Amino acid sequence: MHANAPNQKKQVWRERLSRSGYFFGALLFHLIAFVMLATFVVWRAPEPPGLAEFQSVKLTPPPPPPPAPPPSSGAAASNPQFEPQPMVVPVVTPMSAITSSTSNFKMDVSKALNQALNHISQQAAQGTGLSNGAGSGLTGMGSAYGDAGTGVGLAGSLYDLKQTPDGQPTDMAENATEKSIGANVVDPGFGSSPQAAAQISFLTNFVKQWNMSDLDGHYYKSDQTLNLAQVCIPDVLSQEATIAFHVQDKVVARRWIAVYRGKIIPPENGNYRFIGLGDDFLVVNIDGKNVLDGSFQSERIDPSADVNEDVGQGWSSLPLACGQWVHMRAGVASDMQILIGEGPGGASGFVLMVQKQGDNSSPGDFPVFQIGRKPLPIPDMNMTMGSRTILFKMK
Repeated sequence: MHANAPNQKKQVWRERLSRSGYFFGALLFHLIAFVMLATFVVWRAPEPPGLAEFQSVKLTPPPPPPPAPPPSSGAAASNPQFEPQPMVVPVVTPMSAITSSTSNFKMDVSKALNQALNHISQQAAQGTGLSNGAGSGLTGMGSAYGDAGTGVGLAGSLYDLKQTPDGQPTDMAENATEKSIGANVVDPGFGSSPQAAAQISFLTNFVKQWNMSDLDGHYYKSDQTLNLAQVCIPDVLSQEATIAFHVQDKVVARRWIAVYRGKIIPPENGNYRFIGLGDDFLVVNIDGKNVLDGSFQSERIDPSADVNEDVGQGWSSLPLACGQWVHMRAGVASDMQILIGEGPGGASGFVLMVQKQGDNSSPGDFPVFQIGRKPLPIPDMNMTMGSRTILFKMK
């Protein structure tokens, strides 16, 4: 029995070691599990952001504006109104007497185009800016046809060659076709009409002497006098002139003229010549001599005032007319007279530039003639214009 004691002791130790192994195994397992759990909690990766949910929103369109009430009577009752087009107004910078910046006066709208769009012109004349001057920038104080009151410039009046001072018709009065189509539409047969021939004949004789008594007392004259500082009038409806002179209720906008007169002083001694284009008539007279006839080529009334020289083009690729050189002296006033006018109606446009001898301007790029500093008119109907001018003064 004592012989088996060592074996019994060995058996006891084996059991203890076996139990210790289970204990340490369990302890190691729990330790590993604890470390793994702590690592997961402390360094757990952030959850991916959830996807935003978008829900459609039903948009309810605003109700349409109520229809405009129909006109009660008159021509507007049978003519729809057109919405005025938005206009971008450029910044106008003050003019300098003589500058070197580029100047181009181009109008991309011809008389032919205006006549092709006469059905639009007629509607626009009914209550839009073209009939009251509100949107054109050409009428009232600051009109392109001149300023009322004490503005600086050549003083001028409008004459209606179609009627006498007391409203009686002349040999230039409207014919039946013109009365039926309105002043914003040109009679297709205008070129061969006796009224057109009578106007050309009268103006040809008038610019020989510039005798104002041939106008005053014979033709209707506006009470309003305007002072013209520059001839820069975009190709717009001819009725703008009648509105500017406040005679739109008495003068139909065809076969009218405006005559401006005054004394001017050049900025420097030298030879000057005038260059321009008129739709339909533009004649310049200095000290009793015609120095430019920029009228439409088919309506020139004193071609002898011009020289045969290519000086470039105006609007619609129409050639500019070039006048003869005239010597002028600084400090010495010269009498100046300018005639502008319209023939068949529709659109009118005028530009007058001046070149001093020695100024090698490019064809079509000449300084605008100005009397006193005045902003050039806002470009209109695809017209572009630079800012180079030659500044004259009034005596």
